[in-house]
Amino acid sequence: MTAGPAFSPKRLAGLRSGALSEVRAALDGLPREDLAAWLATSDGEDVLRTVFEQMPERYTGGPMDGPQTVRWEVERPSADTLARDLVLSEDTCDACEVGISGAPAVTLTLDAVSFVEMASAASQGMDLLLQGRLRIQGDVHLAMRMESLFGLAAPGESG
Repeated sequence: MTAGPAFSPKRLAGLRSGALSEVRAALDGLPREDLAAWLATSDGEDVLRTVFEQMPERYTGGPMDGPQTVRWEVERPSADTLARDLVLSEDTCDACEVGISGAPAVTLTLDAVSFVEMASAASQGMDLLLQGRLRIQGDVHLAMRMESLFGLAAPGESG
């Protein structure tokens, strides 16, 4: 699938940038179904993988009861689910393939668009949960800390 008219070079660059404000700007006005279709392509998958690769850099840390594994399952209609584990400690975050670090303390499952929105602070996890777009299995307390552990500002704040 090639990017349609909604995917100008500027929008694509913003989605690939990793800078929160640039990703949010690229999302602005983009129809959800267009973004979902693009995230199901190999280019979209590359962007999702990049988000996971950047998560250790964004990790701010915090009190932990030993290392905790957080499994992210990002669903992509018409494509495979992309899943990654993050192993969190008080001051480190390691992104790895699913299962390498053992059973997760919590599993977060959401669609690819919601993942990009949450990872860029365009949407808040609690809102996604209340809308049924985020499902949590396991340690709910740890799940509710994800945004603060990664320094994600609320929409409208700098980031």
